[in-house]
Amino acid sequence: MQSSDGSSSGSDDDSGQVTNPATPKVTYTVTFDANGGSSTMNPQIFTYGEPQNLSPNEFTMENKDFLGWAKTSGGSIAYDDNSGYTIGTADVTLYAVWGKLVTADNAATVIGGLEGGTRTNPNVYMIKITDKTLTAEQLKEIGTTINTRTKGWYGFISLDLSSATELTEIPEKTFYGCELRGLILPDSLETIGIDAFYGTRFKEIVIPDNVKTIKDGGFMDCSSLKTITLPASLHSIGFSAFASTVLETVYYKGTQAQWVQIKIDDYNAKLTGAKIICSDGIINGE
Repeated sequence: MQSSDGSSSGSDDDSGQVTNPATPKVTYTVTFDANGGSSTMNPQIFTYGEPQNLSPNEFTMENKDFLGWAKTSGGSIAYDDNSGYTIGTADVTLYAVWGKLVTADNAATVIGGLEGGTRTNPNVYMIKITDKTLTAEQLKEIGTTINTRTKGWYGFISLDLSSATELTEIPEKTFYGCELRGLILPDSLETIGIDAFYGTRFKEIVIPDNVKTIKDGGFMDCSSLKTITLPASLHSIGFSAFASTVLETVYYKGTQAQWVQIKIDDYNAKLTGAKIICSDGIINGE
């Protein structure tokens, strides 16, 4: 029935009671964790199903920049500052991610000046490059600096290239032997070059949806790599691209039929023998 102002107020049953009242809105709370930083932030109330922007960050950390919000204390950036957010059906805690905001031009200088920490108190750095354009020369300079800077130090570096929206290829041996512990690649990427990430140390990685080719030795000797997400766009995987890894789980965004159409060259038993979770089922395990 409608009230005198035209709004719906439910309908009467035989007892004269109103039934089917308007469903009340359900709210949940986002709590912000400084994750080692200073200052405070008030929790933010969200209505289920209604998007709104996250509160701007108010935390600070000495000698580090705020990079965004993660879903876990050690997680990668999931949301930028003040980005849009729609809550699910539970309260949520978001954790500040700290590191260094750098440009393509000053990245090597900043990385070269990082403090190494100690065995019991390592320095942890997420390096986020803000430029949308990165040349092959700039990338290789960054890789060389990371390789040089992290020799014999206590700490680790993760690299966020997600803003480099014009980057289509990681050239040959760009990050060869780097002590990289985390990596976020841009959605524009199409090719991962020969030995591009040979010997890096991240445990998991997501390959963006436009990547078509992973060339020979792309992730060879990544001795900590246990989990990888591969896109349905992938056409070919080169020789030894995943040799000497410890891959256990592959999340493949395509179907089982699409997986078998990928050209996978020899010496990739760590990849093909892993549990492969496709969009329509599982290969090599339940």
